[in-house]
Amino acid sequence: MRIANVVLNDFTRDNRVLKLSESLANAGHEVTVVALQKSPEAAGPSLPKRENRDGGWQVIRTRVRSAKLPKGTAFGVIKMAELGMRLVWRWRGMDAWHCNDIEAFVFGWLAQRLNPRLQLIYDCHEFEAERNAKPTIERKMVAWLERRMIRKAHSVITVSPSIVQAYQTRYADYGIPQVLLVRNVPAPRLRDPSDVAKPNLFKQRFDIPQGDFVALYQGAFNYNRGLETAIEAVEGLADKGIHLVLMGYGPLQRLVDEAAARYPNIHVHPAVAYEEVLAHTLSADIGLVSVKPTCLSYLYCLPNKLFEYILAGVPVLSNDLPDCRDLIASYEVGSIVEADHPSGWRKALLEAKSNGTSQFEPGLKRAAETLSWSREVAPLLAVYSAMGEGRH
Repeated sequence: MRIANVVLNDFTRDNRVLKLSESLANAGHEVTVVALQKSPEAAGPSLPKRENRDGGWQVIRTRVRSAKLPKGTAFGVIKMAELGMRLVWRWRGMDAWHCNDIEAFVFGWLAQRLNPRLQLIYDCHEFEAERNAKPTIERKMVAWLERRMIRKAHSVITVSPSIVQAYQTRYADYGIPQVLLVRNVPAPRLRDPSDVAKPNLFKQRFDIPQGDFVALYQGAFNYNRGLETAIEAVEGLADKGIHLVLMGYGPLQRLVDEAAARYPNIHVHPAVAYEEVLAHTLSADIGLVSVKPTCLSYLYCLPNKLFEYILAGVPVLSNDLPDCRDLIASYEVGSIVEADHPSGWRKALLEAKSNGTSQFEPGLKRAAETLSWSREVAPLLAVYSAMGEGRH
């Protein structure tokens, strides 16, 4: 099948889209990642309009001429309208659109009006109508769109059991198709973390004593991810040999940089390429999942970092989020923080250092033997295979 994997960013760090494109290409499909091209005025290096990737798939970026207009609601509507016209007209003739998030699904729905044979897969990376920091009016608009369009999807896929259940329940009366679970398990995975020599990349980079304990926050420096809580939790723990490494990037970069300048046991590591993530994760003693349940999307999350920690053989210390709690308990790969405030996290970190993490090694090994992207994506590949057979 000719598949447009549509993602409305510049496709530089979207690991889910990358993994899926590789898997679909390996399964014999003709895959094009349809992404955005930064305007010449945008900060950062210019990205190529077209890239041919190993494995026989490609990336084609679309430039929006109106992107140079000022920010604001009215100009935003103009930009989205231009983008929609460009994407819908150019890619309407594909066999399938894999729509990453609600905006791409809206454009896919419009393309389907021009090409009724076009199949749509709606890939919800989060609970779209309940996302973090979205105004009420925007969340209501997303829910309204989903109610009217979701029956036009061949299948819906999403990232956690609770979000699967939420979609099935919320749109049961609106003709929702099958909803598949495809979690963000890394690829490639480490076959057995115990077979890999533990590196000391963080200790070497930040001159951390060998006997000290390294807690890792990995991922976006964004609001409601628990960054502030984690930072406050390790204040004053330098004499206890506990360090916090913050590896990533995002809007709260200034906050983490200032914390690292102020405290000797807080360190900031820049984000690394997808292929290097697990090697760096291995250098930690414990991984933190500190997402705040400020919205249903965050309450129901199963973040990438959780699987990255586990498959690197690093135990997890997590906030009490239902799907995270269930996964951690099922494999016995970590602990849940009793109280989500700095003193609660401080207590949990001190206990983790004192008790050691060897008790989690059997569970981590079992997880490494059963969790894999190839196994995770298999149901979705079966869907695409059936769609392809149906076109002949």
